[in-house]
Amino acid sequence: MPEPVRCDVCGKLYSSAHLSSHKRLAHAKRKAGSTSQEDQMKTIVALYKTLSTEHKKRLLAQLVTNEQEPS
Repeated sequence: MPEPVRCDVCGKLYSSAHLSSHKRLAHAKRKAGSTSQEDQMKTIVALYKTLSTEHKKRLLAQLVTNEQEPS
């Protein structure tokens, strides 16, 4: 019997039998450079939601540090 598994792109649960189809259809690769920043931000947010509370805190601290560094 297929077991539920989490999509590593969007974080939603799917049957292990259907995960590859979901990824192929919902997260199809686009031509290089064609992904909009809006789409990139949606992907980042989806991945962020899958992190544990501790990893979320570490990531936020790292982002703040990166923003404070001179360009």
